[in-house]
Amino acid sequence: MPQANAPGAQPRAPDSPTTRTQDMPLASLQMAVRNVRRDAPPDQATRAEGDAATQAPAARFEIVFTTGAPVKRYDWANGRYYLEQLEVSEQAIDLSRLERGAPLLNTHNAWDLEDQLGVCDQPEIRNGQGVCQSQLSRRDSVKGVVQDLEDGVIRNVSVGYSRNAVEMVAPSEDAGMWVYRVTRWTPMEVSLVPIPADMDSQVVRSEGGNFKAPDGRELRAFPCVMTEVTTRTHTNTEQQPAAPAAAQQSTTAVATADVSSTRNFESTTMTPEEIAAAAAATSAANATRAATTVEAEAARQAGMQAERQRSADIRTAVDAARSTLGTEADALAIRLIDAGVTVDQARAQILDALAEASRAQSVRGATHVTTVRDEQDTLRTRMSDALVLRNNPNATEFAGTKIDVAGARNFRGMDLMDMARRSIAAAGGNADGLSRREIAMAALNLDADARRNAGMMGTSDFPAILASTVNRSLRAAYEQAPRTFTGWARQSTNKDFREKSLLQLSGMSQFKKINEGGEYKLATFSDTAEKYSLSKYGAIIAITWEALINDDLSAFSRIPMMIAEEAAALEGDLVYAALIGSPAMADGVALFHANHKNLAGSAGAISDVTLGAGRAAMRKQTGANGRVLNLAPEILIVGPDKEAEALKYTSSNFVAAKSVDINPAFNTSLSVIVDNRVTGNQWYLASSPNRVDTVEYAYLEGENGLFTTRREGFEVDGVEIKARHVFAAKAIDHRGLYKNAGQ
Repeated sequence: MPQANAPGAQPRAPDSPTTRTQDMPLASLQMAVRNVRRDAPPDQATRAEGDAATQAPAARFEIVFTTGAPVKRYDWANGRYYLEQLEVSEQAIDLSRLERGAPLLNTHNAWDLEDQLGVCDQPEIRNGQGVCQSQLSRRDSVKGVVQDLEDGVIRNVSVGYSRNAVEMVAPSEDAGMWVYRVTRWTPMEVSLVPIPADMDSQVVRSEGGNFKAPDGRELRAFPCVMTEVTTRTHTNTEQQPAAPAAAQQSTTAVATADVSSTRNFESTTMTPEEIAAAAAATSAANATRAATTVEAEAARQAGMQAERQRSADIRTAVDAARSTLGTEADALAIRLIDAGVTVDQARAQILDALAEASRAQSVRGATHVTTVRDEQDTLRTRMSDALVLRNNPNATEFAGTKIDVAGARNFRGMDLMDMARRSIAAAGGNADGLSRREIAMAALNLDADARRNAGMMGTSDFPAILASTVNRSLRAAYEQAPRTFTGWARQSTNKDFREKSLLQLSGMSQFKKINEGGEYKLATFSDTAEKYSLSKYGAIIAITWEALINDDLSAFSRIPMMIAEEAAALEGDLVYAALIGSPAMADGVALFHANHKNLAGSAGAISDVTLGAGRAAMRKQTGANGRVLNLAPEILIVGPDKEAEALKYTSSNFVAAKSVDINPAFNTSLSVIVDNRVTGNQWYLASSPNRVDTVEYAYLEGENGLFTTRREGFEVDGVEIKARHVFAAKAIDHRGLYKNAGQ
């Protein structure tokens, strides 16, 4: 940006330019493909008789990469729009890259050799236009592009170029637009594009000062000499912008008037004294005019500096609110700057935008917390609490939710039919005169005639009350169901039902020594061949209108508990099947096998000797890359038949019958897990799943545990609540597990 004059210095003359150097990102310009053709194929007669393949002729086409037409762009450094005008001449355009063969790219991508579709060469300036020839590659991956060019499907070309020197011409009017005349520039590459990108309107500066594209990629920048002028004489009037042209014509008119006045003095018969007086008056007038022009220019520069400061202050105020405004912040800053509002007015509008964003996000400060609860919500919660208290009168909390005992008293003594009547009344109806069946059908929203007979103005909330109670019962029973595998298996989540492949915790490459000035190497990770996918399980609970009439509470207590217990048992079955079943791993060897060095050579009862052998075997395990893991068992897994023996050898209170049978202290660090799925005398050691993979169990992302949905009156006359459980388990790595068949 132009620097302000130092105090005491003479103001800069209007036509004196200010020059500086700044970085400019690569720009692009849309042009069209024309004259697509293929080279003539080689003479078939001259080919060797043994040729197995015929090379296809190369596809060539011509590109007009510039016409010098003005393009509207945005200057992020100065915060304004401008017209960019490329000078088209052999002196202005550096054709060296095109002459050597510039790349023809796929939509400006330059990260891989596959991104280069061909080459551009043979540039020339023809009839005031820049033209070059392009040739496409013959490789198979480009054949489709060649066909689309020949068929006229691909028609757009975007030329990437760097600016080397720019003249920034200020507008002569306040509402005018700056004109940036690019007097030296270099075409860098040509790209085939579906929709040409205006890179200048999308490029932004990062905090470090580098230019970044919208996808976050760092963009190269090139040094550019920026010259700012106020008025200048252009020889090429056809390419001269409208605003600077007006300023030039005004200056020329003044100069012509001065010359005319001088000629009149010379041609008129006057005394020498009169001529001298007239010349003095003319000199004084010219001096006054020059002083006025300098003052006007100084005032204009001061105004420009004030405008830049206003723009900077507005951007600073918007940046302070960016965390709330999000993606709207940049658009708001541009809108306020273009509107010409003062900084104070801009701050007021930013506060309004913040208030609107806060209302849209429903965000309230800690000192203005407001809890709003609908009367229907309160009714549903209290009815559900009353049903829970009917099953367990002493409950104060259920499924992690506190029970509103005082509010539920209003429904104490009500059976299911009484609650159905209350739900009909809450929907604007009246159950008087209806049979028990009609009340049940209307409350469950199963019969439109029954609802009309009850005079209901809307649907009943009773199905939601019943479903909420069942959901809470399911959740409470599921959370209380025993799971013995959570201590030695690792939990995960999968985002979908596709097969999942994991990175082994023991599969990272070893650190490499870095010599002084040496280069760091990327670490590699072993992608285990063990794969698994989620499976879906479930059941349906039906609450029929007959159950309402019979006041059957089993649907809210016993049935949900049975389903929750079944879900928890299913998890245990799948996890322990992956352990006890010793399934074949990806290498074709069973999970527990001598080749994996995790199977005792001979069966033995739990003792300090067999436990020590298992500990030693796990210590000797190495990772997939040969790295020593130094694993130690932390968990002893047994069945009911070995529970007493396991507890004895892991207890700190164990007293041996003989001095030679002293139990080592390290065995007391083992945690014992007992599960009746482990049958007979077999026992297992497991390392921490945080150190090495053992067995992994997974839920669907967002559905950790049972997930329920409700449907009214389809398969049955009532409410159906579907309990869905998505789960999977798989042995991932043999190194953290050890098995002894036991005695």
